[in-house]
Amino acid sequence: TERLITLVEQILELSKLEAKQTLPSMEPFSIAELVQDVVQKFQPQAEKQKIRLRAVIPKDLLLVYADIAMIERVLQNLIDNAMRYTPEIGVVTVEIVRNNNSVVVKISDSGYGIPQEDLPHIFDRFYRAEKSRSRNLGGTGLGLAITQKILEAHNSDITVQSAVRAGTTFSFHLPIYNQA
Repeated sequence: TERLITLVEQILELSKLEAKQTLPSMEPFSIAELVQDVVQKFQPQAEKQKIRLRAVIPKDLLLVYADIAMIERVLQNLIDNAMRYTPEIGVVTVEIVRNNNSVVVKISDSGYGIPQEDLPHIFDRFYRAEKSRSRNLGGTGLGLAITQKILEAHNSDITVQSAVRAGTTFSFHLPIYNQA
């Protein structure tokens, strides 16, 4: 029942994003603090799974301009995926890098990686690169589709680099808040 409720909620969320019924409420906020908060929420799960979860955050980071709740959802989806596909003693890293007038957020794992033939489809609804259909590994196949739609609503792209048995890195950018 819980799995079905989650599935229905995610389908509704994705449908609203696709229909542009859910729009970002833009405001300046500290991406460093948000990343730190989300990483701390996942820390107990990481310890339980024997995964090293770390945040790499520069000290002099400025504010970004985005919808904080939506970006939190993006971070949760990407960290959850990274941890789901990283074996014991693996590493998941959330890194923030300044790039001119934007901030790049990278979520990397030392996990299984995604086969090249699956990469073009990972943002499709219900697509799961992990084919065993095990409920222990993998979710509903909607998290990355939701993540992509949220970032599109922010005029941002999400990119992925992956190699089998070498891990995966998802990256997206957000504009730095300009007070002028």
